[in-house]
Amino acid sequence: MAATWITIAAPYVPEIIRAARPLFTRTPPVDNTHQVRLDVVIAQIAELQNAADQNADSIRKLATDMQKTLEVLQLGSERLQKSQLAAHRLAMIACTAAALAFALAAYALAT
Repeated sequence: MAATWITIAAPYVPEIIRAARPLFTRTPPVDNTHQVRLDVVIAQIAELQNAADQNADSIRKLATDMQKTLEVLQLGSERLQKSQLAAHRLAMIACTAAALAFALAAYALAT
């Protein structure tokens, strides 16, 4: 079974690795001047701030969607509770009618 999953996932492995690789600017290994390193650090800070902003937007959207989902679940729960109460009342009426029918049948047999 594992072999089938490997064959299914194999074409997507390069894309997964590409997505998991760090996307931030790296310091160039050849040039070690102070200005180049400072420029790279500034670029990395800007990239981190951009990533943090994107994460905040994603979290905001996720929270909004989660709140809508919870509201819909609450509404569904209330409707289900009303439906369950109606079914319970109907079952009690049916049990009462059955008990009365049994009592009437017992009375009819006794007389």
